[in-house]
Amino acid sequence: TSDPFCVVTKLAEGASQPVVLGKTEVIKNSLSPDWTKVFVFDYELGHPVHIAISVYDEVRKGTNKAMGSAKFELGGILGAKGNVKAKKMKGGGTIFAHVEKYSGSGTLRLALQGIKLKNTEGMFGKSDPFYEVKRKVTGPSGDVWDVIYRSQHISNDLNPQWADSTIDLAALCGGNLDQHIQISVYDHEKSGKHVLMGEIETSVRALVAAKDSGPSDERGRIRASWL
Repeated sequence: TSDPFCVVTKLAEGASQPVVLGKTEVIKNSLSPDWTKVFVFDYELGHPVHIAISVYDEVRKGTNKAMGSAKFELGGILGAKGNVKAKKMKGGGTIFAHVEKYSGSGTLRLALQGIKLKNTEGMFGKSDPFYEVKRKVTGPSGDVWDVIYRSQHISNDLNPQWADSTIDLAALCGGNLDQHIQISVYDHEKSGKHVLMGEIETSVRALVAAKDSGPSDERGRIRASWL
């Protein structure tokens, strides 16, 4: 299975030159990657801006392989339902682009710790947990959870203490501290078919109010500290 990442380029308009805005993280063993990287750039309403998204399969010792590409016009995405648009890529597959106005300021510094998480590896192993922080967005098919941050996994640990994370509040909740967010914990699998261990729905304001505490269920407990 491929290890895809994508490169986002702002295409030339008039006398300007194309500008590479950056690239996403690599997602291992996945043909349906959900990248967390957010690209921020200036956009003047009414002026056409085209972006190209090129997807590559990472090759550790060699040349990365092109998997496909697609072009979008920003105004077209902003005018679509939920500010999300899909396009078939040259090379096969479909890519979804989500664009919205950058609003809000500040960051959330988050420290998460799992306590007695449910083991999904059976009697002879322990889970390798990681977590994702998601926000709810409206897409062409209705509301979906969009991954904003993904932690590194910790091997063989049912009481993981993940490294502190810093999350842009504009990307996470548009500056609305009461907007619902979701924190999901998964058991990492090399195949890319990660197993859900548990999840909670909350908000940034609730996380701040519940500093050094956390909701629990039959799968275990997550302790959140806002730094």
